[in-house]
Amino acid sequence: MKRNPPSPLAIVLVTAVAAALVYSVSMSEGVRNPRFFEFPLTVGDWKGIDLPMHDRVYESIDTPYVFLRNYESPRYSMPLNLSIVWFDDKNISFHAPEACLGGVGHEVKEKTTLSVGLGDRRSWRIGRLRVEKSGAKSIALYFFDVDGYLTTSQTIIRLKVLSRRLLLKRSSASFVRVMAPVVEDEEQTLRMMLDFLRTIHPLLPPYTHTDYVQNTL
Repeated sequence: MKRNPPSPLAIVLVTAVAAALVYSVSMSEGVRNPRFFEFPLTVGDWKGIDLPMHDRVYESIDTPYVFLRNYESPRYSMPLNLSIVWFDDKNISFHAPEACLGGVGHEVKEKTTLSVGLGDRRSWRIGRLRVEKSGAKSIALYFFDVDGYLTTSQTIIRLKVLSRRLLLKRSSASFVRVMAPVVEDEEQTLRMMLDFLRTIHPLLPPYTHTDYVQNTL
C-alpha cells in the first residue's frame, strides 16, 4: 500500500514544535553535575590518579566537566589513560577525537570502528584510532554516550537530544576515550583496553546520565 508523503502543513508544525522546544531549553538553566568528578579512582583492581590539565584545555572544550586520569591494574604491565568530557543539552560541542589528539602532537594513522559488547546485552560500534607521536604508537578507543545510547556520530547525538526534548526531557552527552601505548602488539593492548571499558561502563550512568544527575541534585 502506497503511503502519502507528509503534508507541508504537518512538516511546518513539527518543525515549529521542535524549534520551540530547542528555544525553551536554550532559555532554561544548565543542568549541573556535581557528581561528575566523584567517578571512582578505584574500579575493581584498577587504581587511578588524576592528571593535571592546562587552562587552555578547559578553554578549548567549553565545559568545566572534564577529567583526565591514568589507571593501572596489576594484571597488566602498562597503564592506560581515561578521559571523560560531559555536556548538558544547552551547549553540546564536542571536537572530533582525531582533532583533539592532533592538537597535542599525535598523528592519526588509521581510523576505524569496532563492534564490542560492554556488558549491557547488546553490541555497540565504538571508534578506534591508531596514532603515533615521536615514533611511539598508541591506540585510542572512544564513543559518545547520550544517556545510555552509544555512538561515534555527532549527528546522532543531536538527534537523540532532540528526541528527548520532544518528550519534554532534559538531556546530556559525554565523550569517553581510553588510550594506551602499544608496547608488544596491538591485540594485547586492545584486550587490556576492552577489559577496562567493560569494567567502567556499568558504572557510568550515575555520573553522566541526565536522569541520574537530576535526581541527585
